[in-house]
Amino acid sequence: MTTATVRWTGDRTSFDIEGGSGFHAQADSDAPGAADEAIHPTELLLGALGACTGVNAVLLLQKMRQPLRSLEIRVDGDRETEWPKAFTAIRIEFVLGWSGPTDDALVEKALDQSVNRYCPVHATLAHGVEISHRRTDS
Repeated sequence: MTTATVRWTGDRTSFDIEGGSGFHAQADSDAPGAADEAIHPTELLLGALGACTGVNAVLLLQKMRQPLRSLEIRVDGDRETEWPKAFTAIRIEFVLGWSGPTDDALVEKALDQSVNRYCPVHATLAHGVEISHRRTDS
C-alpha cells in the first residue's frame, strides 16, 4: 500500500506532506486569504504525473539503449471554471536532449509506454478510481 500523511501546519492554508517513503513536500493554496508560500495541490497533481512518466521514460530509453542526455517534462492542464475546477484536459510534453543518434520508433514506443502502460498516476487519472473518505476525531 502506498501512503501519504498530510498535516496542517497551523499557518493559514499551509500543509506538510510526508510520503510513506519518509520524504517530505509542502503545499499551499493561492486562494484569497491563503499564504501562497508553497506548491499548490493541483500543481502537485500535474507534477506527480510528469515525474511518474519521466521516471518510466528514463528507464525505458536507457533499456532501449537510446543516448538520452537530458529530459524535461512539461505538464499543463485546462480546468473547469466552476468548483471543484476539475481538470478537463492534461497535456504532457517530453523535451529530450540526445548525445547521439536515436531510433525514432523506439523513442516513441518508450514515451507511449511510460505514459500509458507503466505510470500509475496516469492510470488513476485516465481510468478513474473510487475515492472514499471518513472522519476520525483525535
